Amino acid sequence: MKLKRFVIKGLGLEEIVEKRAYRKIPDCRSLPLEKRVEKMMEKYEKAVGYRMNMNNPKTYTEKLQWYKAFYIGDGHLERVVDKYLFKQFIHEKLGDGYTVPVYGVWEDVDSLIRDWDKLPEEFCLKSTVQSEGRWIEFIHNKSEVILKKKAKEWRKWFLWKKTLINGYTQAYRNCKPRILAEQYLENIKNQLFDYKFYCFNGDPFCCCVNTQHFEKGKEHTFPITYYDMNWEKIDVRSGVHETEDCAKPSHYDEMVEISKVLSKDFPHIRVDFFDTGDKLYLSELTLYSGGGYFKYDPESFNVKMGELFVLPHDNSVLSLPSE
Repeated sequence: MKLKRFVIKGLGLEEIVEKRAYRKIPDCRSLPLEKRVEKMMEKYEKAVGYRMNMNNPKTYTEKLQWYKAFYIGDGHLERVVDKYLFKQFIHEKLGDGYTVPVYGVWEDVDSLIRDWDKLPEEFCLKSTVQSEGRWIEFIHNKSEVILKKKAKEWRKWFLWKKTLINGYTQAYRNCKPRILAEQYLENIKNQLFDYKFYCFNGDPFCCCVNTQHFEKGKEHTFPITYYDMNWEKIDVRSGVHETEDCAKPSHYDEMVEISKVLSKDFPHIRVDFFDTGDKLYLSELTLYSGGGYFKYDPESFNVKMGELFVLPHDNSVLSLPSE
């Protein structure tokens, strides 16, 4: 295999091979709903070890699968999950100053390169349709960036079949891939803390804190630590992630109040914040935390959040599974 990759690279065939591989990626978005549900259930079973009942989901992660398949909200969930459109959504709900300032958004790499000189020396680039830290790049010295080399990498960010658009969810179906440039936020003690509030019908239940999640080598095991609303540490682990003690953020009370406002129109949503110590920012809104493809230890935590997660049965649902 290594020899094959060496030969392909030596002959300059990487781009041809990559294009052929991309064409073979299935278009999940175009699958009938029934087929998407079946694929989702297969993926869930592989992740947790058992097959769920889509007609009667019980736990939090089970209900996330139902949520992905059937919940459409007001018909414009892309405004919530798209990392650029969400900023406009927050502006409408809360006003100015609650999201990280934007320097630009582009629908192709050539447009980004044309505007390159207009950008500051330090900023953050990210895909508007990825999650869990994928396709994010911190530019610390713009003048040192080799654009020709980087452009080739960034073009891959526009391959929609490799993004969340090409999945089984309702929210991402109408999104389009773009690149967003934001202000670079200074870290706290060499890391940026990410505070995520799990909310159900306007009520925050708990907050999880992600730390070290931008560190190389920590992509899959970075600490995820849960706290109740009194900032008492909850004895639970998410997947294979570690936990660590975290101080209560300086803007905690404001986070709680904002979470209540933003979550009141959703059966469930996760409201995410960055707290630099000096200022609070909303980083994103998340409908499908981790896709629900992970285990909680103990499982009782999964059951408890499932009890709080009341699935709707009204016109916010695309269609209901047959009994």
